[in-house]
Amino acid sequence: EIREGLTKDVSSLKTRLPGYSPGLAIVQVGGREDSNVYIRMKIKAATEIGINATHVKLPNTTTEMELLSKLDKLNNDPETHGIIVQMPLDSVNKINSHLITDTVSPEKDVDG
Repeated sequence: EIREGLTKDVSSLKTRLPGYSPGLAIVQVGGREDSNVYIRMKIKAATEIGINATHVKLPNTTTEMELLSKLDKLNNDPETHGIIVQMPLDSVNKINSHLITDTVSPEKDVDG
């Protein structure tokens, strides 16, 4: 199974690189319940294979600039190795989802 293979890969990385812990950030704007369900499933799966998953929950009043700033910080965070932007973006403000997904560093873009 895919999950078993990933678990072995992550374990092998941690053995070869003591102190290394792969980090995943899941960024959510707003609080849609369907998105919450998907995020819980992603965090559970990541945790089961040994990845440190973090839910970055932003309010539905988040602006495009605030979200871009948060993504810039995650792109430059050495503890964050992967980024998922949960769609749809549930903000009362207009946010260009293509701009947001294009902002995620290709090296860290899990959905890319």
